Amino acid sequence: MGRSHSSTTSGGSVSRRQLLASGAAVGGTAALGGCLGSREDGLTVGFALPFTGTYALLGESIVDGFELYLDQRDGEVNGEEVELVRRDTEADTNKGVDVTRELLIKERADAIVGPVSSAVAMAMIQPIETESSAIWFNANAGDYRITAEGCPEYHFRTSFNDWQTSAPLARFVYDEIADNVCLAYADYAFGQNSKEFFKEAFEELGGEVVDEVGAPLGTDDFSPYLGDIQDSGAEAVYSFFAGGDAVNYVNAFSSFGLDEEMTQTGSGFLLANDTLPAQGASALGMYSLLHYTTTHDTDRNRTFVENYEQLHGGSPNVYACQGYDSAQAFVDAVEETGGTDPDELVDSLVEMEFDSPRGQFRFNPDTHEPIHNMYVREVVESDDGESVENEVIDVLEAVEGPAWGCSN
Repeated sequence: MGRSHSSTTSGGSVSRRQLLASGAAVGGTAALGGCLGSREDGLTVGFALPFTGTYALLGESIVDGFELYLDQRDGEVNGEEVELVRRDTEADTNKGVDVTRELLIKERADAIVGPVSSAVAMAMIQPIETESSAIWFNANAGDYRITAEGCPEYHFRTSFNDWQTSAPLARFVYDEIADNVCLAYADYAFGQNSKEFFKEAFEELGGEVVDEVGAPLGTDDFSPYLGDIQDSGAEAVYSFFAGGDAVNYVNAFSSFGLDEEMTQTGSGFLLANDTLPAQGASALGMYSLLHYTTTHDTDRNRTFVENYEQLHGGSPNVYACQGYDSAQAFVDAVEETGGTDPDELVDSLVEMEFDSPRGQFRFNPDTHEPIHNMYVREVVESDDGESVENEVIDVLEAVEGPAWGCSN
């Protein structure tokens, strides 16, 4: 099966089940019954995620979201209990391959959820396609090449791809902000992909990219790069940074006074739930694009946020939503097919549409990429005036993307 690209989304409800961890996994071994290994009388979902290191929070959030959906169903699908088995990829490609093989062969997982890193995801393709025994829900890794370089049959992206979080923002920037931009980005594969996708879309509209400024991952001092951005003379900036880099960059951008000279826009990871508390007032008035926003005012999302807070004691982020939707897709497909045959699950998933906290969701039948809404957000003061938050100012409905040579 090879495949092509499109985009849209819809939802679910709350009891905690077995969360198993080996010595390689962290976060504790919560074995609420049963023994390590595949269950003959139940279903097994394997998490190939980072539970240590820089991306541990992301891995934990994905599991928390998946758990919430199962909890709303008393931990059962078709009357069978679901066993959750965690393995730590450590965001390492070799480790990612090892734990994927372990989950597929030793644990006989019916589904694999993960990873976070796109490099790890690229390495996971071979063992999953070779074994052909489990559906793979890619709950975060966004590099388009995971699909474009082979259209893997059992891969379903329940997160996003780097085209979706960049190119669609070009129209808003061109129409509402400026017809010329400087591109600023973290200089690694995902950052490079993001700025190239935005650039292509912006130039197709007639916009001008006046300069491109790449900064290494882990940059502490952004001063030289901010000087280059200022010297570009652009009216706006499109940026891709995430995590600690996004915090340092946005705070430095404001301190440098650039927020008074040009408008900051970017991928949603630039101004995310996990970065806004540390960015604070520096982020005010900045714009970004993402497929999920905690403050999005819909009944479905409000219920999701309330249930998540009750179960996990904190506000959900985009990674939790991606884990939640991975569980929805898995449960709905198993219930429709009455089993876990991967080829039958594929047939079910390509026809599926459900209500997600992010909006209506479905998979492109050719690429298995998500078809979902994308949200243009502006950073504003919260109602209590004590923090900042993303406010949705525009909804781009049912966003699709390139076919990347895939066909059914």
